[in-house]
Amino acid sequence: MGHCACLFSRRRWALAFALLAACSKPALLPLPDAATVDAATITTTSDTVAIPPFGSKLLIFTLSGSQGDPVPGAVMRFAILADPATPDSGGARLSFSSAITDDAGNVTLQVIAGQDSGDQKPLKFMVQASADHVTDPPEIPIFVTTGALASVEIVPVFTGVSPTNNSVSQRNVYFYDDTPCAGLSMSNPPVPMRKPHILTPDIPSTTFTNVVTNGTHAVLGIAVDSSHKVMAQGCSDLFGTSLSSQQPMRVRLPLAWIYLSPVGTFNAVSQFSFAPPLAGTGVAHDAWKNLSNDGCDPARLWLDCTIDALGPSSVDDPLDCQPVLENDGPLAVRLSARRATTSLSGTCAADVDESGAPSLDAEVYALFPADPLNALNLGTLPDEIDRDLSILTIQSTLTVTAVAPANTFNIVHELTAIDLPNAALDAPITMTAVAAPGWKVAFAPGVVEGGELQISTDPAPHGFTLGLGSAARFAFASSSLKRRLHAGVNQPFDIRTFIETMTNLAILGENGTVLKGCDALDSLLCAEVSQARGCLQAACLAGLEALIGRLDSSFAALDGPSLDFSLSGSAPIVDRDGDGIADALGSSQSGYWSGTFNTHPAVGTWTAERAPTPVR
Repeated sequence: MGHCACLFSRRRWALAFALLAACSKPALLPLPDAATVDAATITTTSDTVAIPPFGSKLLIFTLSGSQGDPVPGAVMRFAILADPATPDSGGARLSFSSAITDDAGNVTLQVIAGQDSGDQKPLKFMVQASADHVTDPPEIPIFVTTGALASVEIVPVFTGVSPTNNSVSQRNVYFYDDTPCAGLSMSNPPVPMRKPHILTPDIPSTTFTNVVTNGTHAVLGIAVDSSHKVMAQGCSDLFGTSLSSQQPMRVRLPLAWIYLSPVGTFNAVSQFSFAPPLAGTGVAHDAWKNLSNDGCDPARLWLDCTIDALGPSSVDDPLDCQPVLENDGPLAVRLSARRATTSLSGTCAADVDESGAPSLDAEVYALFPADPLNALNLGTLPDEIDRDLSILTIQSTLTVTAVAPANTFNIVHELTAIDLPNAALDAPITMTAVAAPGWKVAFAPGVVEGGELQISTDPAPHGFTLGLGSAARFAFASSSLKRRLHAGVNQPFDIRTFIETMTNLAILGENGTVLKGCDALDSLLCAEVSQARGCLQAACLAGLEALIGRLDSSFAALDGPSLDFSLSGSAPIVDRDGDGIADALGSSQSGYWSGTFNTHPAVGTWTAERAPTPVR
């Protein structure tokens, strides 16, 4: 008996045929008068054979010439090829290893089975027939089994929206005995024992015979165009117990269209516009408006914070720059008696107390030189907050990986920076700068339909902890506040710096010394109420801390609990070089986001360019 001694790779058909061609042939001398032929093919009566243990079956092989005419008197050789997964053929043998074709070009071969696998699964091997000048020798799968056998008709059907470049020329159907779809690589499926069935557009179905009625069998369909580019694919598990040996079963095999591949890493830019303003913007607007609510501001607000700090902070009366005299002590009462009650004109200088004397508000306001204070333009700050928060740009990276089934993907979306274009920042704000804890979302579900990548929040959330309040605070301080004090480009800046700089504009001369900020306030007001110097020093400093905290926390309303920013959306897949792989998402035609910012609905646009391959 002749056997092929070469290893048989089943990774690719072309490689398999090449290896088989390289297998050593039995060392037989040509029989007398053997016919020769320039080109030939071998066909057989069965594409699969099932034999009970120690039973046998006859197979008829026919050798034909290039014109289809029979080739008599030619040598045909036979060999058993073991299945790599189960290399033991169970002791199977052939009636002979070579023979001469008869006048019809036929050879009748007896295949004699040995024992079965012993585990209720079919024992599998192949019988190969070859001859000189046959470039594609047939291999017939043989199943040794005691189980019942059935036939299955497979009907491939396309699902989903057909791509615009639909040009399917054939559908290849592969049958994997005793192998589930989960055991196959969809990107590089192995070669099955059975020969694939090829369906042209005018053939709707194909039938596989001798299917064992136990175990799980995979049926894989791949539709290709004329250049063998994959256009659609699908795999279905066929349960042997569902088959009947009495009649064939008809099974639909869904083939999902394969669109342009979005697999890869992309640098994305998303932009959102908010009209009406985001919920929480009004809180920040109103807090900063308090700096310029009154003609005597910021002196009036400074006084409020200082007097409020004279008393203890409590749940009922927190340190919030809103004095409650009965809780703030006798000094607070004496100072409040000198506060402004009416204004004799539109200027702070004309504000008087109940006795008609200049109010403390007016006296504190007089500490501020007019030009430096006017240069701060405190009255425009609330509108700048509204303006800055009307447009938000987010920079991010999307890493897209394919998962089963076809056209389904996992997406890791990582935010990298936030920009508020209207704030004219020196540079976008990195997520590490705002210390946002949840700026990365893993495994957001994505699908490709109709040439678009669609990203959903179902079943996995596509949500982040954005920290928009922190970003807005950072942007406002780094733009509106920083520009007012002409700070250097690389000079760090925050709300504390601004408030301390603003109050230090207040100056008072005392015995040849220039006092600033809380020193000036303390010296002025302690004398007005007949108290020793230092009576307000601690309260002034504590009041400024309260004011800074109040302004700083005014942006917190833009943040939400836990995941405060969620997205779903889509973008067209752009393939500029025609290789079937996305070069961009969106690009000339932007994608669209539907999202929420701390329950506030928002609609945005986005585009993404494939990230450059790192240089190694």
